[in-house]
Amino acid sequence: MQIKNVGHARRAAGRLFSKEGRLHLVLEVDATTGVAKVSCRVDDTTQVIEMPISDVIKRLGSSDPLKLDGLSSERTEVRVIEKDNCWFYRAREGEYGPYADKEAAKRALKRHILLAQEDGRTGRPAQAMSG
Repeated sequence: MQIKNVGHARRAAGRLFSKEGRLHLVLEVDATTGVAKVSCRVDDTTQVIEMPISDVIKRLGSSDPLKLDGLSSERTEVRVIEKDNCWFYRAREGEYGPYADKEAAKRALKRHILLAQEDGRTGRPAQAMSG
């Protein structure tokens, strides 16, 4: 099945959507076959599944935009700290470490952010609206 809007289909690559409580990343699309390869975690294992591009586009269009915020931001960089010749990172849940070097702490922080996004543990708790 060939996709009519090839440009629209190709823009799906690299985007995120949530399905059945799991975070999905569109790895690649093949407009000729109408199939997208999508990565997700199931039972603590990363899996690559194939989905019709039309389903992927529908999910991307019907959900709030998801982005991998914070992985390379200035704000994230300051969360990696050195104490007593060891490296740590700070998260809402506490301080994690020690790590042998700054790069190891950064990698661990990035994994933490991705897992939090997958688990839906992002953002601040919703505030009650007064009115």
